[in-house]
Amino acid sequence: MGTHDTEPPGTTRSSLVLRGYVALLGFSVAVLMPAGIALALQNPVEAVLWVVLIAAANMVAVPILPKVDVEASLGSPVIVASAVLFDPALTAFLNVVGFTNEREFRSGTSGWAIAFNRTQNGLAAAAASWCAIRQSYGLVAGAVLAGLVYNAINTVAVGVWVYLRGKTGLGPATKAVSNPFPRFAVDYGLVALLAIAIVLLYREISPWALALVLVPGYLGYSAMRSARVAEDRAEELAERVRDLETLNALSVQLLSARRAVDVTTIASSGLARALDTQDVEVSLAGNLPADLLVIKVPGAEPAAIGVPADSPHRSLAVVEAAAALLGMALQRLALESEVAAGQRARVALSGQILEEGTRERSRIGLEIHDEVLPYLAAAEIQADNVRSALNGGDPGQAGRLVAVTRDAVGAGVVRLKEVLEALRRQVVVPGGLCQGLTETLAELRITTGIEYELVTPEPMPELPLAVEIIVLELVRGCLTNVTRHANATRIEVRIEVKRDVLVAKVCDNGRGFDPAGVPAGHYGLQLMAQRLELARGRFAVDSAPGAGTRVLVEVPL
Repeated sequence: MGTHDTEPPGTTRSSLVLRGYVALLGFSVAVLMPAGIALALQNPVEAVLWVVLIAAANMVAVPILPKVDVEASLGSPVIVASAVLFDPALTAFLNVVGFTNEREFRSGTSGWAIAFNRTQNGLAAAAASWCAIRQSYGLVAGAVLAGLVYNAINTVAVGVWVYLRGKTGLGPATKAVSNPFPRFAVDYGLVALLAIAIVLLYREISPWALALVLVPGYLGYSAMRSARVAEDRAEELAERVRDLETLNALSVQLLSARRAVDVTTIASSGLARALDTQDVEVSLAGNLPADLLVIKVPGAEPAAIGVPADSPHRSLAVVEAAAALLGMALQRLALESEVAAGQRARVALSGQILEEGTRERSRIGLEIHDEVLPYLAAAEIQADNVRSALNGGDPGQAGRLVAVTRDAVGAGVVRLKEVLEALRRQVVVPGGLCQGLTETLAELRITTGIEYELVTPEPMPELPLAVEIIVLELVRGCLTNVTRHANATRIEVRIEVKRDVLVAKVCDNGRGFDPAGVPAGHYGLQLMAQRLELARGRFAVDSAPGAGTRVLVEVPL
């Protein structure tokens, strides 16, 4: 078993600790090197043969744990056989020199990874040799024991390497590089059998007879590893399917949530089940313990999800997908709340408009009753007096009474026209915003002498009638304030229609005022602001003594 690294040491959890770990392994093996070299020089042909054999066996590596970048090769039986055949020192030397794989020749593979592979393998092989030879257990028992020792040391060494590289936590690293018992028994039983066969062929027949077992052994070993890769991929696919089922169930629950607190509860419980841990927290305010890894919720900042820092990559992918679902759920709730608020505002605005219309109709009715009807009543009385004068034979008196009656009717007609004109100005027809503003400003210039400039889009786009009504009434209110308080000589009214908002600006060159110091009893600006707030718009006043006044009105379309 071996590992490789294509990352620079600076990207690991602690490059200093990682290098120290490799240096410690190297020192342990270096202690055996002098004796191993001396033994190799006693029979250099045999030493070269085994170096080539170990290298060739390890060059045909097959990945067995793709998720943590761990692979196995036919080298394991050859290494165990060398441990059974040779002295620990010579075994260490042969495996440090001969242990290689094709990844060492790829660009980007760090020297520390190469050094780790060779030193840990040499140390594990030397320990296996010591157990197999020095304890005199015999060929079969020695091969089995050597395989177990070699596997145990190799597994621990690779697990520590994976952990120090920072790709996963210590617990997941150990679990990832360890095989469950059934798989372990099959794999390393086969390793022991192949190692025994290699030893027997080498001792009893000839070193060249190894080819008789290596070729079919390699084919069977490759087939077994290919099956293992397929099994791992099937397991990974099954895990992804489970993740998708979890996310699908979570999305269904989030779609039915109606409160933000329900969303956080659903997300917390769903992720706790998916990650098989209770150390999962969801916070709308982003307040999470420092020991948790924080995953931001997109579109709903500062909301975040906290998970254990040593969570594997697959779990983090699930959490990130859940965070996206959570963000969409929170955005949906915010939009639903905004829509509901807009509906309530429209209902309130409609009620206010209806109430104002009722009051205006009542005012006009009172004006007709109090100012028009008296003229008509006087005309009716004078008409009776004319009849009486004519019946009494006094034509002169009748003529004078006719003139009085005519004057009363004429005055009533004039006042009635004034009331009707005021009523007409209150009525806004669709598309009548520009005409209403033009007539209001023209009347203002006639009555006050204030010059004006009206700027509107050409052509004016079609606008909702409610928007035209509220803009016209608010501009009229601003012009009334200018007439009463500003002492201005010029007014500019500018209308701009953007994609989703109408902007009206009313500017005058009057004496200005302090908006924060409006005297008590003056509620005009406050009432206009409140009305625009009901329409979900914006009302702003910019003024200062001696600097004129600028009013901004924004009404959403």
